[in-house]
Amino acid sequence: MGKRTRDRQLAKQHARRQAERRAQQRRRGTAIAVALGIGALGVGLAAFAFLGGGDETPPVASGATGVTGDTGASGATGATGATGSAEPGVQTGTVRPEPGPEEVACGAEAPRAATKAKPQFSAPAQVLEKGMTYAATLQTSCGDIVIELLAKQAPETVNSFVFLAEQGYFDGQRIHRLDTSIDVIQGGDPTGTGSGGPGYTIPDELTGEESYGPGVFAMANGGPDTGGSQFFLITGEDGHRLDDQAAWTIFGTVIEGLDVAETIQELPISDPDAAAAGDLSGQQPAQAVYIEEVTIGSA
Repeated sequence: MGKRTRDRQLAKQHARRQAERRAQQRRRGTAIAVALGIGALGVGLAAFAFLGGGDETPPVASGATGVTGDTGASGATGATGATGSAEPGVQTGTVRPEPGPEEVACGAEAPRAATKAKPQFSAPAQVLEKGMTYAATLQTSCGDIVIELLAKQAPETVNSFVFLAEQGYFDGQRIHRLDTSIDVIQGGDPTGTGSGGPGYTIPDELTGEESYGPGVFAMANGGPDTGGSQFFLITGEDGHRLDDQAAWTIFGTVIEGLDVAETIQELPISDPDAAAAGDLSGQQPAQAVYIEEVTIGSA
């Protein structure tokens, strides 16, 4: 066999291996869930996939089916916009939230923003100020959770979150998922179903050494570089079951109110049997947990 023929064969084999790896990554990102084995006892952990950016094709529940995010023009922060050539930070439309449970958790009431349409945007405008340390306060039905945002570690993710918070995007949204098997509470979906996003996607900002311990605040996604607005907060040690995947950008850490997140985690879910069978829409809280407002300040 001639050297040139051999080189062509090796090149084809290399290309085939790369294609297989890419296909495998897509399957992991778009499958019904990212399977997480619990380990020695062989107990099946509810599959765990996170939704990416907005405007996904239903039926979608965060963790129940993976989807890809929007594609479009590159924005100021490297995010991908939903509207092609739209300028960063431009409102492109609205989405309507699905009604939540009538009963509100922790004796609270539904905020006025609960039923209002939520905005959609092109890629986020650049809003972070150099050298400033940011904190976000999530005012929930069950109390306040204060999160120090890690702008140095995840500048694009933090910029997107701050941009959306300053637009009132999160106000009136609901926590739509509680998963005690991995100590996760999840929110940030304007529709309240697990299918919504902000209208654009943002890239991952991963180190490969992510550790999802108590107090970690991370960006949900449906595969590589499909983050949007859905976030999750780790309330306990079982979050470390995600460590081997290291697939979700960590962009904050709870500095006050972890007990509030733990209280939310302990609320009953709407359909435990459905959740156990793999239908993670059953992990919706049985009582509505609202994000009344997200405010941004200095840490």
